[in-house]
Amino acid sequence: MMVQRSPAITLEYILLGLLKDQPTHGYALFEKLQNTPELALIWKVKRSKFYYFLDKLAGEGLLSLSIQAQDGSPDRKVYQLTEAGSRTFKYWREEPVLLSRFMRISFMAKLYFALQAGREEGRELIARQLEVCRDWLESLKGEAQGVPEGDFISAQVIEFRKGQIAAMITWLKNCRDQLPSQLN
Repeated sequence: MMVQRSPAITLEYILLGLLKDQPTHGYALFEKLQNTPELALIWKVKRSKFYYFLDKLAGEGLLSLSIQAQDGSPDRKVYQLTEAGSRTFKYWREEPVLLSRFMRISFMAKLYFALQAGREEGRELIARQLEVCRDWLESLKGEAQGVPEGDFISAQVIEFRKGQIAAMITWLKNCRDQLPSQLN
């Protein structure tokens, strides 16, 4: 069973993605998030909030937790992705963003992890997102037709949103065309 999350909680998926390759203790994971330039541009988090999310994911069964004893230092919590966590992450990574306001954060994080899996995964994610964006644009065109004559503000809001979506489509095509060939 997939755990449903708000698209705004991209950080939880980023944490699942950072743990997909190997178990890691919290501090090393926090440092990895802070020191991965691509992810640091997408998301900033305070350490207390970071540990809150780790514990939340463990409580939801998406991470398992073990204690690693250390000589002369406090024990460490080591987090590992569970099977459910792996499925949840893969599902999230492959699905396009469904709300335009989450494109900058959610899509960029998804693309980061999709490209880690290979160039083709990145291309497929971009293709799915292009399809969603084209649907958004068509929907807005329909909305524009329903705006009463003289309703200047509503017409301008829709035109603004159409411009944003058109820019996303242009950017996605450009991104697709510029994917590095040296990826898997």
